[in-house]
Amino acid sequence: MKKLLYTSMMSIMMIGIIACGGKDASGNEEEAELAFEKIVRDTTIRLSNDASSPQAEIHLNILYATGKNATTVNDTLLRSGILTPDYLSASGSKMDAVQAVDSFIIKYVADYKQDFGRLYAMDKEHSTSYNIQYSCNTKVENGKKNVVNYIAEVYSYAGGAHGVNMTLVKNINTETGKILKLSDVFVPGYNQTLTDLIVEKLCKQYDAKDLKGLQEKGLFMDMDPYVPENFILDDGEITFIYCDTEIAPHAMGEIKVEIDEKDLKQILAK
Repeated sequence: MKKLLYTSMMSIMMIGIIACGGKDASGNEEEAELAFEKIVRDTTIRLSNDASSPQAEIHLNILYATGKNATTVNDTLLRSGILTPDYLSASGSKMDAVQAVDSFIIKYVADYKQDFGRLYAMDKEHSTSYNIQYSCNTKVENGKKNVVNYIAEVYSYAGGAHGVNMTLVKNINTETGKILKLSDVFVPGYNQTLTDLIVEKLCKQYDAKDLKGLQEKGLFMDMDPYVPENFILDDGEITFIYCDTEIAPHAMGEIKVEIDEKDLKQILAK
């Protein structure tokens, strides 16, 4: 019986997600003309015909915008690092979402064959060492007024003791289609004040007296504290996200810091 070397399942479906002005919006009140459709890909690629051949498993569940500002939103999202490795940001032309997802898979598979195929050919006794997995599941939520939170939950395993989980967030202004950065949300000179607030919150979360106490517990051990561009802009609060292994050992997992807007009012842009 012929061995299955490559399988792929794809579906595109419309989902009932409409970007509104805020979580309390109902009906058509302040509704933005931005909806999302879903692309699903499940792909398995084996390195050889061997019964014990290692394989790469790829699962993608990617939402892309339709309607108002869809072209701007999709083009920016695809170049924002939601899919990793970030193959797509190097492209200089506008990208159709479906074609972009296809091209990502093609490149991912080609790299797997090149990087792992040669190693496996020399080390077939340890075939399981060359199994890899990658998944990216996306969702959208209504955040602050005129903002949609585009959230990607990513898992990557490329050998070793464990995989890595990441939550990557892009906050989309539904009126302009622009992905908001910290510099769009806060006034110039915000960085030190916001960094201090994050350290203060983390000290409460981890029962530490100060930065030194946090470092003793494993946070920011070899780096200065910083504000991540990975954040959820919600109605009444902002949540900052440090991914697995970003500022602390893997055992501590993903670290989130939630700060009320009232504590940020002096540095929030109007």
